[in-house]
Amino acid sequence: MTLSNDVKALYDEGRIRTRQMLRFEFGTGTYGFIADREELVHGGLTYQPFGLIEVSDLGGGLGTTADGNFTIRLAESPDDGLTPAMLTQIEAEDYRDRPVRVMDAHFHPDTWALLQVETVARGYVDTIQHRFGPDGGAYIEAACEGRQLDYSRKNGRFRTMADQKRRDAGDLFFEHAATAGRVELIWGRAGPSGAQPSPNRNAWQSLVAGGFKGLYTSGR
Repeated sequence: MTLSNDVKALYDEGRIRTRQMLRFEFGTGTYGFIADREELVHGGLTYQPFGLIEVSDLGGGLGTTADGNFTIRLAESPDDGLTPAMLTQIEAEDYRDRPVRVMDAHFHPDTWALLQVETVARGYVDTIQHRFGPDGGAYIEAACEGRQLDYSRKNGRFRTMADQKRRDAGDLFFEHAATAGRVELIWGRAGPSGAQPSPNRNAWQSLVAGGFKGLYTSGR
């Protein structure tokens, strides 16, 4: 996503206020979190506040071999309602291969008006583990696979007329795709009535009948 001119100007001034956001699309519902003290409603979803979100360095690169994997850490924050019990509840969700998005929300430094929400990473949740820090605090760590995984996914479509009509009833691109020509090749057996064996085939039969004697006369 390209940053707006207003956001770029505030970045240049060093006065932009940015808060990280997470969006999980689990099997039981879609959940949003924002690293702030107050909730934020964006795109029809309420992003619940809590204090600490950590996202690992996001891999870069191009093509199917790009390393887009990343890790998300959510630490307990009882003051914001994120208790160890809630962390355990998140860990038990239907999360495997579910979409996750990491975003940056840019606010005006004076009015705190939301200027832009920028998506910085997309992926799928692979594993979620419940851990305890050295100070005894609990946190969960979600290992996420980047969207490069999509390059190896099959879309389930078939290149047929019936499949194409579901997209565009008037598209006849695959009209003749199921038509195949047939060519009969006579080789190693008698052909149909009226077919004459080729001279090369007769020579081959004569060679076989002679037991290849002409090939091994020397040195015997």
